[in-house]
Amino acid sequence: MSAFTAAKGTIFVVRNWKSLTVAGVFIMILMAGLLLGANMSQQQPTGDLDSPLGTANVPPHISKWKGLVLEYTTRHGIPEYTDFLLALMYQEIGNSQTLDIMQSSESVGLPPNAIQDPVLSVDLGVQHFKSVLERGQEAGVDFAAIVQSYNFGSGYIQFVASNGGAHSVELAQEFSLKQAGKLRWSCSDWRAPYCYGDIKYVQKVMKNLDASAIPIGSADVSPLGEDAFETIISEARKYVGWPYVWAGAHPSTGFDCSGFTQWTYAKAGIKLPRTAQEQYDVARKIPPGEAMPGDLVFYTGTYQTDKYITHIGIYMGKGKMFDSNGSGIGIHDISDPYWKSHLVGFGRIAH
Repeated sequence: MSAFTAAKGTIFVVRNWKSLTVAGVFIMILMAGLLLGANMSQQQPTGDLDSPLGTANVPPHISKWKGLVLEYTTRHGIPEYTDFLLALMYQEIGNSQTLDIMQSSESVGLPPNAIQDPVLSVDLGVQHFKSVLERGQEAGVDFAAIVQSYNFGSGYIQFVASNGGAHSVELAQEFSLKQAGKLRWSCSDWRAPYCYGDIKYVQKVMKNLDASAIPIGSADVSPLGEDAFETIISEARKYVGWPYVWAGAHPSTGFDCSGFTQWTYAKAGIKLPRTAQEQYDVARKIPPGEAMPGDLVFYTGTYQTDKYITHIGIYMGKGKMFDSNGSGIGIHDISDPYWKSHLVGFGRIAH
């Protein structure tokens, strides 16, 4: 996390933790107030949560904090991100014994691991994530940029917004080097080659999530056959949360929409041509009422081109599609007004 980002609702930035005379007193008062509020809340929220990014795949020393994280995600109005934040927690602290379990110290201008109360760490960490989440949504950047901003600080959101709105490792690298330059770090010592933050933070967090819990519709009614459909979705789940990559068609580079369908269908022995337009051309067109899991869903006019078909997704049933778009790879609602306005129709691939 960045020392340049204060917790949501806190209007101060400590630039030099070595001179915390007045600021230190203020922070201690802030901490006392947060701890008092935490101790007054004895009830844990219960019930199943919709976890749109999958369930946390973390060891016991991380999963034991789920109740605490759920309490504060519920308090701050984002309970659906509980499992995601456990995945983030594991990336933040690994197997260390620190009690600053969300590495929140730097987000309020303190030296690393200065906070050694897990309740305070979680409260501040959830607030910090909610802050970058809201800023990212307002700026129109993808979710991957929001995740990276937990590591880089909220300045990364505006940087991505001014560079197309979609996170990439290349953009993260550029931002890292610029920030290191501002701090006058040479990046020639232990920090090299990218000494500000972790440019692959998104991938490291998302690998701690198990996307198999995401609902996918009824595989037993797929025209591709149950085994083929499950193979495709099993492969697709590996990349949930990855950013959209223009012209990407391989895990080593990332995926655009048609690269994603081509790669995943190939795992089931189904060969698709490379582009969304070509995949549309080879598909048998079917009415929306006949669409089944494993069919393809096509869109037009999502960017400027002379091609009719500009986007493609894997239909999951129940009004959902699995695709790679500007918000990243994941399951999206085709009834969203944007997608409804660009829908062309559905197609079925012979198998």
